Amino acid sequence: MQKIAGIALIALSACCVILALLTAVNLGFIMTRPDSISVANAFVGQFVVIVGTLVLGRWFYRLGRSRLAGAALDGKSRD
Repeated sequence: MQKIAGIALIALSACCVILALLTAVNLGFIMTRPDSISVANAFVGQFVVIVGTLVLGRWFYRLGRSRLAGAALDGKSRD
């Protein structure tokens, strides 16, 4: 069960990184618009989303790796 949870967490981590990259691409498209307060608000908001998804992705990755390492140790001790 630990191995499945670890793989699922690493997959969630990859999804978070992909979402951060797609948000960065969208941010590039927003920056081409004429300057206004809504563009500035979108810039700040998407920057927060990018940082948040990267932090969440790192957390999922570390948790997934620890679950996989724990599952590997459990499998070795049973042998």
